[in-house]
Amino acid sequence: GRLTLPATNTAIAKRCLQIVRSWASEREQWGAPVGHHEAVSVQIGWIAAHTFAMEAFCDYVAALADRGDSDIRLEAAMSKLFCSEIVDQIADRTMQVRGGRGYETATSLAERGETPWPVERIVREARLNRIVEGTSEIMRLFLAREALDPHLRRAGALADPNAGKLAKLGAIVKATPFYAGYILRRMLPTFGVPAEIPGPLRGHWRALRRGARSLSRRIFYSMVRHGPALEHRQALLGRMVDDGMDLVAMGVTISRAVSRGTPESVQLASVFCDAARARIRARGTAKHRTDKRATQLAKDVLAGKHRTMESGLVRPGHEIAP
Repeated sequence: GRLTLPATNTAIAKRCLQIVRSWASEREQWGAPVGHHEAVSVQIGWIAAHTFAMEAFCDYVAALADRGDSDIRLEAAMSKLFCSEIVDQIADRTMQVRGGRGYETATSLAERGETPWPVERIVREARLNRIVEGTSEIMRLFLAREALDPHLRRAGALADPNAGKLAKLGAIVKATPFYAGYILRRMLPTFGVPAEIPGPLRGHWRALRRGARSLSRRIFYSMVRHGPALEHRQALLGRMVDDGMDLVAMGVTISRAVSRGTPESVQLASVFCDAARARIRARGTAKHRTDKRATQLAKDVLAGKHRTMESGLVRPGHEIAP
């Protein structure tokens, strides 16, 4: 299922790209096709670039499955998470480009003699992909657990809240030599870009390398800072998983562009990498205290402390809720 969904989601994305290309070319407003206005053209570019990335991602995982010599649980889960999250955004952007007609059913459009693009149905059904075969939240927790597991095994007693002080001290002595080299290798700069990577993608390749090394350091620092409690910092773990997912997507997208060797592929990959890097930067500004405050607010809501926020609703019989 986690191989099938990315493929079907990519097909949905391709259909959405076909719809926005056709509609934005023929629909005119303010003296020009709507696709020529920047507010719409950036949406079309985003859809095209992310469709390219989805195809690269799901084909990569499918190739690993066909090879038959790899444990692809992580890759399949990440592909499922990436493609289901992205296709939902593509469907939403497609409806926005289509405007009111996007909200109209295909049957209604056909009855009025218009092209029955099923955007309304796509939006409804694309949303399901973030739930089936493992919700996005479960995928993030699974991927985070797998990323932390090698460190948890190596740290031993440090990761065990019930371990005694002597056991923890022994774990520190055992792990220190390894992690000294681990951190040093991830702090030293790297040089050089493979010769086959074209000019427009070379900066993205360097950013990918830096991002991967930075993410590995952040995982280690988070373990040191939070200890065994890290498994409960699900918002923090989710952001790190999303960063890793975007970095992997950058890698497979650049690889697809290099293998195809066309200017169009390079253009698509470059725009996708721009968007992926922007998302990574935005997540980097998230503060841990925001997670704590939102969590505390949720606890208060569940305890009934904010019931007044539910007032003002119209009840059956047109009575105003107190």
